[in-house]
Amino acid sequence: MRTRTAFILAGLLLLPQVTECDVLRRFALVAGSNHGGTDRVIRYAVSDAENFGRVLVTMGGVAEEDLFLLQEPSRAGFTQALSKLRQRVAETSSEGTRREVVVYYSGHADDRGLLLGEDRFSYRSLREQIDDIQADVHITVLDACGSGAITRLKGGQRRQAFLVDESSRMKGYAFLTSSSADEAAQESDRIGASYFTHYLVSGMRGAADVSGDGKVTLGEAYQFAFHETLATTEETQAGAQHPAYDINLTGTGDVVMTDLRQISAGLILGKSLHGRLFIRNSDQRLVAEVYKVAGRSIELGLEPGTYEIHFDQKPAKFRATVEIKDGERFNLLPENLYAVDSQETTTRGNAKKPKEVRSLSMG
Repeated sequence: MRTRTAFILAGLLLLPQVTECDVLRRFALVAGSNHGGTDRVIRYAVSDAENFGRVLVTMGGVAEEDLFLLQEPSRAGFTQALSKLRQRVAETSSEGTRREVVVYYSGHADDRGLLLGEDRFSYRSLREQIDDIQADVHITVLDACGSGAITRLKGGQRRQAFLVDESSRMKGYAFLTSSSADEAAQESDRIGASYFTHYLVSGMRGAADVSGDGKVTLGEAYQFAFHETLATTEETQAGAQHPAYDINLTGTGDVVMTDLRQISAGLILGKSLHGRLFIRNSDQRLVAEVYKVAGRSIELGLEPGTYEIHFDQKPAKFRATVEIKDGERFNLLPENLYAVDSQETTTRGNAKKPKEVRSLSMG
């Protein structure tokens, strides 16, 4: 799994474009749970779910009424939400309507299932209930310890990754997980989120748009989250975290996760910028992070507002505060940035700089 994951999806997702006569409707169930029973508490699962849901609504084609957002759900509550989602999707069944379902969970889990309070929701039951939803495409994202175990379950007939069939529409499923079956998922106090969801959301905002067409596909988003999560966790105490996948999709085209044209404001990172950028909103919440290479511009979809940008171009550091108005694409240029000194910090009784605060997550 680990040796293959780094280069999958380079040509894997050959899915159909939605034609002009098709009506695409996307539904989402998004859940976050900081509490997974006795002595199982994390910090950022609920806010991770909120961030993921916000991106789906603003850029991912999910209407507010088609988003089911759960905070600290019980097993019964999660089951009920899946039932309501299945019913909502069934009510939209009509010729010419293409339906896609996204299920996201951030929280605690083990190798047998999701841990919701004192209860367990098995992976097999989760797959069966998602499969029972009558949609063309099912996309499931699990950000939890050991969540990669769900990719080991048998679920449908496996097809060739590069199958191209012009006569068929894309159908099937995709399971993306933040870690493999025997790994811990990790979160960071520095970014105020889990690593995987943070980079997945950053990618969906536009950081993963390798083609530069203003759309982020499922493959682009996953590859970005995989590489950034792996690179950032390689030196943590818990060790490297390897996102995993199980994909069975057939057809032509691409599954577009987000479209930058759907949001009213944005930040353009000019071609001359080279380094890692951190973008925080007026609440000082880190909303996107991207390593920008010279020679290619990147556009990030952001809500209108004031943003503080930290630009790390080792060894120099820069900062900028920009106000992005509704309908504006702000082009960040080197002249917008001003140099800042690195803050010297020491730990008590130790002259060395402290390591980044990190905590184990979700299991």
